[in-house]
Amino acid sequence: MQKIVAIDLDGTFLNNNYTISTIHADAVKKAQEKGAQIVIATGRAQFDVQRLFQNQDLSVWIIGANGATTYDPDGSLTLPLPLKSIYAKEITRWLAEENYYFEIVTDKEIFITSNAKQLLEDEMDIVQQADQEEMRNAKERQLGQANIKEIDDYMQVFQEEKNIYKITIVSFDEERRRVAADTLGKNDLNLYSSADFNLEIVAGQASKGYALKKLAKKLDIKTEDIIAVGDSMNDLPMLEVAGTKVAMGNATDEVKEACDYTTETNEENGVATMLEREILQN
Repeated sequence: MQKIVAIDLDGTFLNNNYTISTIHADAVKKAQEKGAQIVIATGRAQFDVQRLFQNQDLSVWIIGANGATTYDPDGSLTLPLPLKSIYAKEITRWLAEENYYFEIVTDKEIFITSNAKQLLEDEMDIVQQADQEEMRNAKERQLGQANIKEIDDYMQVFQEEKNIYKITIVSFDEERRRVAADTLGKNDLNLYSSADFNLEIVAGQASKGYALKKLAKKLDIKTEDIIAVGDSMNDLPMLEVAGTKVAMGNATDEVKEACDYTTETNEENGVATMLEREILQN
């Protein structure tokens, strides 16, 4: 019987250096040989996932931007859920006025304004409650993504009428993140946090769970034959729709409580352990 295995990326499939171990890559390939449909479900953009995969020869389904995009193994966008333009404009206008670092994510690029890097540097200089090394790592992670393009004015994106799938806010100030969430939250928008210091805004219908459920229907696979593994709160929607729910050893307590069992940590190749148990031994 065919299975879908949905795997979170950061903190799950990636180690703490944001790379993929050979053990994890080999386990995925062996599971595919056994007939499993492997899905990477992440807050990252699809093209950034492909950058991480370039040395591993992996071909998988990718649910990107926290469910706003779904790509088949050939790289075709099959389930787009863009933000409404009117909301995207309101959000970016407010963020620009309030001097937040933010990213506008399309299917091809990540746009940041020309002063964005300086905004992160300024916050690092004044924020006292966060660890300096953690802030540096978060900054490097954001600025190390694929296809980042600097623009003078965020309105350029709207003038080109591009579909916007996600707006990412990064702030090292917990209070500023809270204010942004309170101000920008709407009934038909979803707000997630998939990494330290970030807030991600997508369309209200978009979630890892919704995209995974749609993909299972497309592949004619029952929900009880979905296996999902993750570590963070933004993984809960996909864990909820899975027949088998697995938490990483480094997962939050809330994720562990929502799951059937806990595998090893991302540093201990917990995804490979899970695939051995659920797919390779059967």
